[in-house]
Amino acid sequence: MPQRKPVTISLPPPLESAVQKLAKKQHQSISELVRAALRLYLDHSEREAALSRAFAYGRKRAKQMGVASEKQVQAIVDELRRSRTMGIDASPRRR
Repeated sequence: MPQRKPVTISLPPPLESAVQKLAKKQHQSISELVRAALRLYLDHSEREAALSRAFAYGRKRAKQMGVASEKQVQAIVDELRRSRTMGIDASPRRR
């Protein structure tokens, strides 16, 4: 098992009580519960950052392509779906 470093945190009494109750209910130590909660928080933060980067990329590409509305995006998606159903490559690179 990797070496662990103790970390001290302070919690307001209602939160500390809730943490103790949940740890007991789940048959975990408070440390295990807090580690799991921190892992979930960090994973969520990483996913949010990736999603933010994806949206930024999408906005940039839309601007480059002159797409200004969701209606235009939907029209492009619909066209691509129709062309793929018919076996035609309608990707922007081939236009």
